[in-house]
Amino acid sequence: MVSTADESVHLDDVLKKFGVFSRYHIQAIFLISFAFFNNGMHCINYVIVAEETPYRCRIEQCESEIKDFETPYNFTTPHNSRGCYRYSSNSEECYPTSFNTSIVEPCDEWIYKKQDSFVAEFHLACQDWKRTFVGTIHSIGLMCGLFFQGQLSDRIGRKAAIIIPGLAAAIFGIAKSYATTYLYYIILEWFEATLGDNCSPAFILGVELVHSEHRLYQQIFFCVMAALGGVLFSLAAYLVPYWRHFVQLIYAPSLLFILYYFIMDESVRWLLSKGKKEKATKLLLKMAKLNKITLDEKLLVNIRCEDNATNNYALWATFSSKIVIKRFLICLIWWTSCTFISFGLVVNVGSLAGNKYMNFGIMALSDIPASIAMVFILKRFKRKKPLLISFISAGVICLVYPMIPKEYIWSSTGVYFLGRFVSTFTFATVYIYTSELFPTYSRNSMHALCSAIGRIGSILAPMTPLLTQYMESLPTLLFGSISIAAGLTTLLVPDLANEPLPDNVKEAENIGSFDLTSLSQRSENKE
Repeated sequence: MVSTADESVHLDDVLKKFGVFSRYHIQAIFLISFAFFNNGMHCINYVIVAEETPYRCRIEQCESEIKDFETPYNFTTPHNSRGCYRYSSNSEECYPTSFNTSIVEPCDEWIYKKQDSFVAEFHLACQDWKRTFVGTIHSIGLMCGLFFQGQLSDRIGRKAAIIIPGLAAAIFGIAKSYATTYLYYIILEWFEATLGDNCSPAFILGVELVHSEHRLYQQIFFCVMAALGGVLFSLAAYLVPYWRHFVQLIYAPSLLFILYYFIMDESVRWLLSKGKKEKATKLLLKMAKLNKITLDEKLLVNIRCEDNATNNYALWATFSSKIVIKRFLICLIWWTSCTFISFGLVVNVGSLAGNKYMNFGIMALSDIPASIAMVFILKRFKRKKPLLISFISAGVICLVYPMIPKEYIWSSTGVYFLGRFVSTFTFATVYIYTSELFPTYSRNSMHALCSAIGRIGSILAPMTPLLTQYMESLPTLLFGSISIAAGLTTLLVPDLANEPLPDNVKEAENIGSFDLTSLSQRSENKE
């Protein structure tokens, strides 16, 4: 194929020649998916680290007679005191007459069932909000980080935005294991979450790596690796029960990101959007050589790229469109709902019957069939209808779950995991749908902004177990109602399938209506 100097070639036309199972792309996808593998452990670390630990009041005069954690003496503490109150006593003897049951006073010392737990070491008895706040501060950190990570990725490139946070996660994550006070730990948790999340730039790099027809297939790799990270997380928690050693184990692999400086390439699409056509051309030729494909260099010379002046005002240009703003607000509803439901189901899995580590592992593994189903369903039915149905289905399942009697263990647990299956399908669909709605020069910024503001859901999710004090089924009823409401908003966005990614606001406004390549060529001919 020979192109004239006046012809403009869309990058997707070149990427289509490579496929998704070529040598270069397989290597690149495995490197990118390592970020999701680590995230599968890091994003829910607090569920195991700051897990609930039973405790009771220390009754000094009775401790010598108590061999087990549970006290057999009902006359020392009020019923339903939750280990926080005891009856007053001025006696040094442990008899019913030694305690004044008409006077209740707060405990000043406690005995923990697991003395080396996070709760015990930081003395968090009767302060459950501090324990759940670890998850909340992690989500707040993720939100803060995503506000600048997207713009950082759009400015310095996808590669650097993957490496720097990856190493930051390792440094701050391991540092957490040496925290000597609760405040010190909380501060490090915030820094680790704020500076150590590289999933957004990794996902965008994956999206920009392949032709639009293959975006969904690579999503399987990412979701499978994230699920395997969750399985390893469960196994590590079972084999390494001490929380400090557990934290060191799950964060140490992130040190490998230092090698990415030497073995990972930048996004071709990002290079073109920044006007670095020469570097982009060299990278495409390198890809072609590894994949044993011949590319016409004249074709590469005519690859279209955005004007640098436009890039300097990327977000301003994006938000100048009322159509794009409307879609952005809808994406915020999707993300907030997905993070609230997904993380809420994770933090409440400890309430299920059976072994908690096995339940975590099963829940992580359920993400794999959900991701595979997502790919094939979206290939056949595009994006809009599957997302609508999955939101509604997840909501209905969450509303039905409280109606199943707890005696039916397999039924209730099965329905719970089914809800997780559908919520994973929904979240994965939202993740890729969002990346397709915005232009190249602000794609990572907009994707990260949606993810950041949407973290309001994951900020609230760790607190949902506290709602069971008022009504046991309240968390799942809340999940179900929000999911159904979010599903209805999908009716307001265009349906997409294999359209080329929009490179500017004009293309983003018209995405889903007609061929973007034709639009871009007409726009350039007018210029």
